[in-house]
Amino acid sequence: MDIEALKAYLDSPEGKAQTEKFFNELAEKQKLKEARYRRFEKWLETNDFDKLMYRLILEHGEEWREKCWHKGYEVYSNNKLRFVTSYVFDNLAPISVPKLENMFPTEIRFFKGYYFRIMHGQGSVFDLYNGDDFKHLLSA
Repeated sequence: MDIEALKAYLDSPEGKAQTEKFFNELAEKQKLKEARYRRFEKWLETNDFDKLMYRLILEHGEEWREKCWHKGYEVYSNNKLRFVTSYVFDNLAPISVPKLENMFPTEIRFFKGYYFRIMHGQGSVFDLYNGDDFKHLLSA
């Protein structure tokens, strides 16, 4: 499809309907995500974030890594850890921590005593560090 055909499709009633549908679905997903973030913030008011993080660290132990590898994948975050990571990266400003930076593009956030780092290269790697002593707690 050349650029002129694409422009013609986007200007057609069908193209406009598809574009509108796409952006409406995107807006709905964003609303849902923001509602989940608000519920999480409310949950944080009465629950211990450290307990949550250590539970997630334990869930990503040797058994989890073996399961990922058995499926033919590199180790990845489960849905719960992915949610917490998304919350942190969507709601906090990036910080510079020379001790955690390297030659790859790196994003770092600090939240409730933990450094959350995503390092980008041929893929992206998530690392979690203790805020007090920079002890590496998790990689996914």
